[in-house]
Amino acid sequence: MNKEKVLIIDDEIGNLFMLKIRLEHENFEVLTADDPYKGLEIAHNLSPEVILLDVNMPGLNGFEVCRRLKADFATNNIPVIMLTCMDDTDYKIEGLEGAGADDYLIKDEIDHREIAARIRSILRRTRDSISANPLTRLPGNRAIDAELKHRFALGEPFCVGYIDIDNFKAYNDIYGFQNGDRVILCVAEILRSAVSVHRDTFIGHIGGDDFIFIARPEVSVDMAQKIVAEVKRVAPEYYSREHREAGGIDSTDREGNPRFFPFFAVSIALVGSSLAPSELPELAGRIKKNLKARGGNCYGGPEVLL
Repeated sequence: MNKEKVLIIDDEIGNLFMLKIRLEHENFEVLTADDPYKGLEIAHNLSPEVILLDVNMPGLNGFEVCRRLKADFATNNIPVIMLTCMDDTDYKIEGLEGAGADDYLIKDEIDHREIAARIRSILRRTRDSISANPLTRLPGNRAIDAELKHRFALGEPFCVGYIDIDNFKAYNDIYGFQNGDRVILCVAEILRSAVSVHRDTFIGHIGGDDFIFIARPEVSVDMAQKIVAEVKRVAPEYYSREHREAGGIDSTDREGNPRFFPFFAVSIALVGSSLAPSELPELAGRIKKNLKARGGNCYGGPEVLL
């Protein structure tokens, strides 16, 4: 079972080392940064489950670090626990309300026997609140529905990209579910990378091999292009040498018929917000069916049905 990943950002090396040892003893994987800018970089690239963040750091204090974490889609769902030496109500309000922190601990009052329990408790609350997919930790269906309602309520145009992994069942049948999960995680990371360029874009995991992004119309094609290009680039790495040389695998389709399946790919249906919310998935399904018939690793909107 994968260990839950904790990032500690604290310029006090002694405190950093002490927390690291204690949390590793509690079976967490611990990442550390003694510099706030390095901490932001690690958070963005390595996606920890929770961040312990010191308030008083030179150059960039913890409040500003927290605000930057919450403004970045790649990190805004990661719970942040602020650490400080000051037990002051105004200070706590600044961290919890002003900076968007999720919890607050006074360093001198930390009971190291219960800090692991505090971390696990906040992780459970966070996962429940965003309905995160347990594998990818991307927002799940409840969060996706909430985001769509929010976008429609704003009244501004947007585009929904429905993403499906092609040839995935055949890959699972040959390589097993554990390797299938690696493919799903790969696509999730590709989405995170693509969205880092367009930070106001939402990405979610509908379930299985289905993902979604919600973006401004003018960036949706760029998002789709980046996702398709990167999946096409990395897909061969997930196959054996023999299958790479063959360009794919021999397996059976859903009707049990033997077939040759090329490397896994993605089909991305782009649907605009001019439709009613209930109409989006049905139209996207028709578009994806057409795209899959073209061999995958392609994207398009309603025009592909003409």
